Amino acid sequence: MARGIAHIGVLKVIEEFKIPIQYIAATSAGSMVAAMYASGLEVPLIEEIALRISWGRIVKLAFFRPGFISGEGMRELMEKYIGVKKFSDLKIPLAAVATDIKTGEAVVISTGDVAKAVAASTAFPGIFTPEEYAHHVVVDGGIANNLPVQVVKDMGANFSIAVDVVPAKPIHYLPHDAFQVFGRSLDLILHKISLEQRKLADILIEPHVDEDIWHLDLHKAKRLIAAGEMAARQSLRKIKRH
Repeated sequence: MARGIAHIGVLKVIEEFKIPIQYIAATSAGSMVAAMYASGLEVPLIEEIALRISWGRIVKLAFFRPGFISGEGMRELMEKYIGVKKFSDLKIPLAAVATDIKTGEAVVISTGDVAKAVAASTAFPGIFTPEEYAHHVVVDGGIANNLPVQVVKDMGANFSIAVDVVPAKPIHYLPHDAFQVFGRSLDLILHKISLEQRKLADILIEPHVDEDIWHLDLHKAKRLIAAGEMAARQSLRKIKRH
């Protein structure tokens, strides 16, 4: 989840070079950044939020439900910064991807309450409780589609810039607790299921940090933003050609 913060660094470069964004499709933690940006928040403010965020501001314990943390905290966090917004209120069309826990299919959310959609897209399985959307019960979108390139093409984009924050390279050290083992195992799966979507992207940006970043490492936001910025700059020549 924490690695989604790297998207902010990419946005900093895109803004600096005035590259227009007409559609956004996002999954999991990327949907948080995407919703803030699509609602009109300036990138420096989004960066400031990421540098201050902590699990204490997100965690709302869930009792007698299939998950330890309720999505209520995520909804409250989003509403604090973007207000109570519908997708139709956004300045840039946005689609947030979640996963139907019954069927395993991707659920593309582009209508209704934005904060609730973000809570659905970020509902990390086993940690956050599943969310309800329309007639679906959903969890984190990465399980079904962690790099929604085709989704943004279906929205109308004729040129796509994809940001894959799941590390493709081996980790440096073995996981030291059960959650890190689960997170690393999930990353291996996510990388494999994203291979086809990676091929569909016109530009593929892959932020890299010279250390192991685990899903809960929100305190490494500064390094993640820098990694996103560096990776975007490396791809900038290709982007400017288009």
